Amino acid sequence: MGRRKTSVAKAKQAERTERRRSQTASEILGVGRDVLLREGIASFTLAAVADELGLTTPALYYYFDSKEALLAELLIREWMECAGQVQAAVEHTDDGAAAVEQLMRTVFDRYRNRLDLFSLAYKSTNTEELTGLVGPEELERIRPVNDMLYGGAETRLRADQRQGAFPKKRHPRRFAFTAHMAVLGILSMKAMTESASDPLVHSDGDLIDDVCTTFRAAMKHGDPR
Repeated sequence: MGRRKTSVAKAKQAERTERRRSQTASEILGVGRDVLLREGIASFTLAAVADELGLTTPALYYYFDSKEALLAELLIREWMECAGQVQAAVEHTDDGAAAVEQLMRTVFDRYRNRLDLFSLAYKSTNTEELTGLVGPEELERIRPVNDMLYGGAETRLRADQRQGAFPKKRHPRRFAFTAHMAVLGILSMKAMTESASDPLVHSDGDLIDDVCTTFRAAMKHGDPR
């Protein structure tokens, strides 16, 4: 009986330790994102993150064994959060057109006033600082993001195809992906022009309305040749 109690006590202690570790790691990621957005990738250091947390730099190595590991986790976390928002928004739609529009509007609304966050999530992956950051292990964690982003819209578009409401020769998932890319293109232009202090003359509302209208119109056309 004594051995069983000891075993249960150890299990509970391990659970509490893991819970504290998870909470601390989440706090590090929150502060890390703030530091990254403020300082930029080139100037990002574990020391800066540790300083804001009131920890020593070596203490961070218990949670992340390098700056690159923390950066990779920050990127994956952002992609997952954005995809989760899209998935939740699409779940409340009844057809493919509404699902695709929710995908586009959700992504646009998340980043339209946070172009620094957009640049981190979708543009900085091309910089030298992040070369090799996402390896096979990270890719396995990223792949589910695609299903979160496009799965709901694909399901509704396929249902529309069976009912004759979406051209049969169009590929539902590719259509959702293309809609997503169109929004990222608009956000890229916003980021580029605003960084040059020469913002777009078109309003955010007009831009997203136009792209949504364009994709809705494409859904009504006959089978592409």
